[in-house]
Amino acid sequence: MKNETFGEYIIQLRYTKRLSQRKLAELAGITNSTISRIESNQVNPDPITIEKIAHALDIDKSILMTKCGYSEIPEEFVVIARKTGELTDTQRAEIFKKLNATIDQFLNHVYDDEEE
Repeated sequence: MKNETFGEYIIQLRYTKRLSQRKLAELAGITNSTISRIESNQVNPDPITIEKIAHALDIDKSILMTKCGYSEIPEEFVVIARKTGELTDTQRAEIFKKLNATIDQFLNHVYDDEEE
């Protein structure tokens, strides 16, 4: 399975939302040619343009920033972080403990395997 380019990802989101390039450009307040060049991977959009596209597509800008390479945080962790915002402080603390312990356990297991 090949890695999806940023342009391909935008096309997929646009198709899912049933938007033409022209309509996405209009909603984002940018030109149609900019959308076309982004989708064909001719340009890498700047963070302000990404924010406009995210707003137009009703998607978290952090996900688009990650997909475009502006963040090294994996998309899955961005989604998890956003979901924890819906939790109470107590629930968030409990989830953090569990996730942290699970990661520690995983890392310890990985290091144990490397030593063998």
